[in-house]
Amino acid sequence: MRIRLAALVAAAVLGQPLSAEDERFVTDAKGRTVVTYLPMEDRFKNPWPADWEDAFWDRANHSLAAAGDANGRYGNPSFENEKQMYPNAFIDFMKGNRKPAIDCLQAPDCDYWNDQTLMVDWYPCFTIRSQVRKFFFFGQYLSPEYRKTFLESARLWTEQDPLRRPNKAWKKLKDGWTPETMNSWVDVRNTDNLRAMRECAVYLMAEEVGSTAVRDIYKKRIQAYVTALYTTGMGEWDSVNYMGHTMVGYVQLYDFAKDPEVKLLGKAAMDWLSAAAAVKYYRGSWIGPNKRDYNNMGPYSGAAGETARWFGDCPAPEGKAYRDWIHFVTSPYRPPAAVVHLAQKDFPKPLEILASKPSYEGWFKEEGGEDQPESFETMYVANSYQIGSLSTGHNGDCGGFRLGTWSSTLGCDTWIIATSPKGYKGIATGTVGGDQVGQYRNLLAWLNPKPEANIYLLMPTGAAIERDGDTVFMKAEKTWIAIHLVNLKDPGVDQAVTDEACFKTDKKSGEKKASIPNAQVWSAKRAGDGPCGVVLELGEQETHGDFAAFKAAVKAKAKLDVSQLASAKRLDYTASDGAKLGIVLSDAGQPQVFRNGKAHDWKDHWALYAGADGAKSPIALGWKQGVLTVAAGGATFTGTMKDGVYRFENR
Repeated sequence: MRIRLAALVAAAVLGQPLSAEDERFVTDAKGRTVVTYLPMEDRFKNPWPADWEDAFWDRANHSLAAAGDANGRYGNPSFENEKQMYPNAFIDFMKGNRKPAIDCLQAPDCDYWNDQTLMVDWYPCFTIRSQVRKFFFFGQYLSPEYRKTFLESARLWTEQDPLRRPNKAWKKLKDGWTPETMNSWVDVRNTDNLRAMRECAVYLMAEEVGSTAVRDIYKKRIQAYVTALYTTGMGEWDSVNYMGHTMVGYVQLYDFAKDPEVKLLGKAAMDWLSAAAAVKYYRGSWIGPNKRDYNNMGPYSGAAGETARWFGDCPAPEGKAYRDWIHFVTSPYRPPAAVVHLAQKDFPKPLEILASKPSYEGWFKEEGGEDQPESFETMYVANSYQIGSLSTGHNGDCGGFRLGTWSSTLGCDTWIIATSPKGYKGIATGTVGGDQVGQYRNLLAWLNPKPEANIYLLMPTGAAIERDGDTVFMKAEKTWIAIHLVNLKDPGVDQAVTDEACFKTDKKSGEKKASIPNAQVWSAKRAGDGPCGVVLELGEQETHGDFAAFKAAVKAKAKLDVSQLASAKRLDYTASDGAKLGIVLSDAGQPQVFRNGKAHDWKDHWALYAGADGAKSPIALGWKQGVLTVAAGGATFTGTMKDGVYRFENR
């Protein structure tokens, strides 16, 4: 095997063509660049229909064309800058600019502490995830000398556990993440995405060079983490900013692990992550609550863009894609068919899903993980919109609410409620805290007792707005919203806040450009003492026929009761169809929510995914049960994680 590989490397270096079997990038009958994957047994695959695979390569080639020619300008290797440099070089290689790409990938690192690994950088997590793909996928194009150096560096790196291994570069610095501060041979940061990158890279290189003791340590760590996914979930749950990075870590394990059990662990993680992504994916955007919400919104933004090559279902053309698409295109991993149908909302609608989320660092705890969930999510998928909320609203870096409405041009328009003293600052930094939220299907009550709270709504510019007393009606393309004001005044589009939140001025040209496309900010100010907020009722053609009928029904039949708000902190709402939502604010913890007159028991909300009120959900995963089931579009998937071993079935 090694003799044959050396011959392939020599052929590539000398410019001789590789065989069709060994050439990683080829041109298909449609003139597209497609990938010849490394061998993968069918028993590890989720089968896909041919038309899905064809559409996948259309989207991949759109991303390739939009990337442009880097002409060797990929970035620099200082600390973790390979997070952009290496993927950019991979993309340029795929475009045919092979020599500058390989020159970049084989160049010695610039950080002095890497002399102990022969100037191959094995420290930052964002670097080592691409080192793995560089070696296993692009390795036949590297020179024999560089491959030899690379493997020896990996042997040195994994001759003992690199995590917290004393590093001669340690200077006892107080700030920063380099070995000068952290005294380790590998990045010590432990967010879900960074841990995935580290543990999978260390395992794969230890397995490759025969460092069996380290390999076995990391197999156990990976088993523990993947087990946590299937029992209590992930701390960095559904992050629109970071979920794609976690996937990049685990897709490497699926692609390159030799041990069948470990390859299946990589698949287990990817099946779970893609299913969780499918819940939040809506027509090319990310809709619903998420941890570490950095205000990524709109078509193809953040994790929605990473998963769009699988899920599609968005009419808007993608511009220049985030560079990590190259990891997914060069991987044979495909989500289960049922997961793709889930993302495309191919199931009977409307439908409500109740979900739970663990604490941020729950997987640090002893075996068994969390004692109970930390956050409770309600998701509702209708025919023309998807809406999701947390019972505690926006909390720290948790984005506690997103609404996505059907758009013929963008795929989806994003709406976000935020409570702030002044202006819309985004989720992670601009909310006042203290939100309490009740949701029942298409009804949502958002209240905040803090005296400095005002209500802001990021909304699409194309939506019509009509006020009728204390009710404001908004009309999107296919979705209609009635907003009932609670202790609020002066509702309307706030142009000053819109300019600040949705536009940025170019420092050089002075030109004002949209930073959030197709968006404006509507606001309403607190009118007096006590809690303030809004109650939303959503309608669509399937529920009311047309916008005029929706307005008439709300005006004639809906009832907002705030008579107990001051004395008992209770609000009740009866919708135009007779459905009821109530909420009683709490001094700490979860509010008391009444769903159609029944007090909601939060202990019945512990499942990671379950149908509301006993209804069947297209995705189900019980608390500490280890069995994920997805059923949508006529397909069914079951993934079972028990005793560190993963089994799955597609039907």
